[in-house]
Amino acid sequence: MSTTTKPTTFEDKISQYAALFDGSEKDFSDIEFTFNGLYHDDFLGTDSNGEEIDKAAKKQLDEKRLAAGVKVTNVEYTRTGWNKALVKFHLESDGNSVISKYLVTIKDKKIIEARRPANGLMGIIRLRGFQIPEHHLIRRV
Repeated sequence: MSTTTKPTTFEDKISQYAALFDGSEKDFSDIEFTFNGLYHDDFLGTDSNGEEIDKAAKKQLDEKRLAAGVKVTNVEYTRTGWNKALVKFHLESDGNSVISKYLVTIKDKKIIEARRPANGLMGIIRLRGFQIPEHHLIRRV
């Protein structure tokens, strides 16, 4: 998808943003408009180390990845609820490939929250004998 094409759905926004990480080194200012179109101003999430991040920290993380020439491939998107989705993708850099998965909450066609699932695709958390699908535990909007 071209960076000049206006995405019409949330899934289009995910695909368009991922395509910008094509393995070539870029300046973040080239993609900042697309970043702001995908991430809500009140974004909260976790990074690969499980640390809490806000939109400014996510921007810094993606800025570093873009400058390093990280490539995003194999983007998969699965709706898990009316405002929730599982997004899975590969990050490739310096011959290494890492699979990342995030359960995202969507508000106004933007990501307002992104959390890494604890146990596989849809981790189950046991709470006093009850099993609660992990995707039900992320913030409601």
